[in-house]
Amino acid sequence: MPIMIYKLLVEAVKAYGRPVTTRELMEYVRRRIPMCADHVPDHLPVLYKHGLVERHLDLKQKAYVWAPKEPVRSEVELAREYPELFMESMYYYAVSEEVAEGPIPLDIVIELLYEISGGREERPKVSFVRNVLKRFKEKEPELYKRFAEKFLARKGEGGDPELLRLVKQVIKELAEEGKGAS
Repeated sequence: MPIMIYKLLVEAVKAYGRPVTTRELMEYVRRRIPMCADHVPDHLPVLYKHGLVERHLDLKQKAYVWAPKEPVRSEVELAREYPELFMESMYYYAVSEEVAEGPIPLDIVIELLYEISGGREERPKVSFVRNVLKRFKEKEPELYKRFAEKFLARKGEGGDPELLRLVKQVIKELAEEGKGAS
């Protein structure tokens, strides 16, 4: 999930108005998408190795602080520029491929993953995520088509909040059904 952690780091630095510690980023991620919080310590060094983030030792806090390197890239740009990071971002890759056959805005992915995971820290299997999304496309082809036109074609901008609410509701129901069948 390195690309997802990169995006959430960008958001956290913006929210805090300064570079953030690993712990601060984990807390930010936990509030946004709980199932990804434990990935933070593993993926920050990967992003650092690729030259996408900066880290500095803050002696006052006795911790490393992290920030994205300029220029800040979008997740779609990163996925195209670093295909290995895209594939390593298992959930981002799975949702993107299942829904649009290519990288999509992470805000949409996070919204869908939150519903599929039920907002819990426990991560569902990637195969379960794919299965829920396949069932969504099969059971609600018209809703999927509207979703793709409104959100995916516009890269997540200017989407219809009511449509997104409906899609999330269907995804949540399909996830709950799938968990009951397991």
